[in-house]
Amino acid sequence: MRHGGGLVLGVLMVVWLGCSAGGSGSPTPGPGKGGNGQAGAAGSDPDGSVGGGGTGGDGGAGGAAGDASLGGGGSGGSGGDADVPDQGEDSQDACPPCSADSLNVIDCDGNVIQACAAGEKCAAGVCTEDLCKKAADAKGNYGCEYWTLNLDNILAGACFAAFVTNTSQSPAKITVEYNGAILDIAQFAKIPVGQGSQLQYSNYDGVNGLMPGEVAILFLAVKTPQPAPPLGEPCPSGITPALKIDPAVHGTGRGKAFHITTDTPVVAYQIYPYGGGNAAITSATLLLPVAAWDVNYVAVNGYAKTEVANNWGLPSLDILAAEDGTEVKIKPVAAIEGGTGVPGSPAGQPITYTLDQGQFIQFSQAAELTGSAILSNKPVAVFGGNSCMNIPVGVDACDTAQQQIPPVRAMGNEYAAVRYRGRAGSNESVPWRIVGAVDGTQLSYTPAAPAGAPSTIASGQLVEFQSAEPFVVASQNADHPFYISGHMTGGSQFNGEGDAEFVNVVPTAQYMKSYVFFTDPTYPETNLVVVRKQGQNGFAEVNLDCAGALTGWQPLGPYEYTRIDLVTGKFKSVGGCSNGRHIIGSDAPFGVTVWGWGSNASFPFVSTYVSYAYPAGAGVAKVNSTVVMPD
Repeated sequence: MRHGGGLVLGVLMVVWLGCSAGGSGSPTPGPGKGGNGQAGAAGSDPDGSVGGGGTGGDGGAGGAAGDASLGGGGSGGSGGDADVPDQGEDSQDACPPCSADSLNVIDCDGNVIQACAAGEKCAAGVCTEDLCKKAADAKGNYGCEYWTLNLDNILAGACFAAFVTNTSQSPAKITVEYNGAILDIAQFAKIPVGQGSQLQYSNYDGVNGLMPGEVAILFLAVKTPQPAPPLGEPCPSGITPALKIDPAVHGTGRGKAFHITTDTPVVAYQIYPYGGGNAAITSATLLLPVAAWDVNYVAVNGYAKTEVANNWGLPSLDILAAEDGTEVKIKPVAAIEGGTGVPGSPAGQPITYTLDQGQFIQFSQAAELTGSAILSNKPVAVFGGNSCMNIPVGVDACDTAQQQIPPVRAMGNEYAAVRYRGRAGSNESVPWRIVGAVDGTQLSYTPAAPAGAPSTIASGQLVEFQSAEPFVVASQNADHPFYISGHMTGGSQFNGEGDAEFVNVVPTAQYMKSYVFFTDPTYPETNLVVVRKQGQNGFAEVNLDCAGALTGWQPLGPYEYTRIDLVTGKFKSVGGCSNGRHIIGSDAPFGVTVWGWGSNASFPFVSTYVSYAYPAGAGVAKVNSTVVMPD
């Protein structure tokens, strides 16, 4: 947001997806093979984890297993389905072939014909591999159950949306609930078509579901009447959101989240406010499925309180429960000020809060809680944000911030920190923040420690420093994990190009071998940062669908990095690339961060002072044995 009545900008968003439920297979589609009939279709997952069904015979075999990586082992593809008799025009009147819990094939009287084996579920009267369970067991970013919430922000109930990407071979049926009530998804789910000024929205097919490769935008809420920008941002013309409310909690308090479920694994993320390059203070985050949640976290805020204004720019921390009776204990590094339904607590004094399903508690205050230990009796999700941060704290302009924070078990002990492509051709020096989890954590840097970077860090300690050049930072071993975030500075230093942003840096141990992601078609600047590991046979090629094998690699210790633009200037495509859905893959693990921002070249269709960032994907596997206790 431009302080003082100027332009307001939001953050672009992109969809990313890991390669499979395990998140680690090769990007080459795996061929299906018909049992005794014809060959099945090629598997559409990037690692060939799901093969097409063969016609006749026993059904096609799935694609080959992806190679395991530290981001979670890839698994062999499932066999394709055998032919299912055509139900014909009267299929809607036929009795259901599966039990309500999907564990049995039944007849019209409800009698069990076949009990599905462990790891299977009934689909269309046939026991098949339960891909939702497979994804849940992998504990990655690919799943069938998500919760999404609107974090604290300075707007008055602007358009809040979630994105769902179907990367499987079969349609995905989507269900959305709020406060226990199922919402009419046919009303508010839309499929984006085109980009820029040509962007349109088609209807979601509530009967057949989200087709493979499609992205659905779920327009969840907007408060009506909606204030004019910069304090409001309506949903696109002609679209009626699910609820006409402001679902956010402003300040410290308690609120309710939206519940999204699907019948096949998908990838999801949230964006606020929706509106692409025109939206005010937009930010977005990848959402982790419930199966990837955990009970132990170190709190992270988006950034420190702004110094530009007194009534906004507060750091926020949100904790969300998926089950009733969830008890959350937190040991705050600063005093919790308290609010409606939220008792306060002095710094260093543990306090326990109880949450029920779909309920979140939010701490929004001037003093950061970054570094606070969190422990719960049931899995929770943790989000870090800021209602409108300035970076640096005294420099225009401000954007809201939101990232879902990984649990302690998924925090790494080595990170490759590489910023976005410099704006206006500059070699920008940007902030990096490291948060410790274990006392006595010793840090080493390659090629050299940036000025102000810590050599040691304690549990709960936050250290911020600047660096224009990429670096690798590592601790002494896996049981000394830590967290690091990257940031973009405010747009006033670059004539309104881009704005303040906050993003998780993915541990190198959580890199994957392929990603499917989606870049928002309303943003004119999209830049990818790619980092690859060196293997026994050197560096493996990384192939992007629109560019082929990536080039321009630069050395970074045992890693290499490159940056590639998809679009630039006034939505100008670079090479064969443009905004939209993309697949990128390699035979070895690598990381991808997506950045996007507004451009003066595309003003006024797209605002200046706007940016976004998020990892294209990440494993959430257990890579350490650390528990951070709030005692």
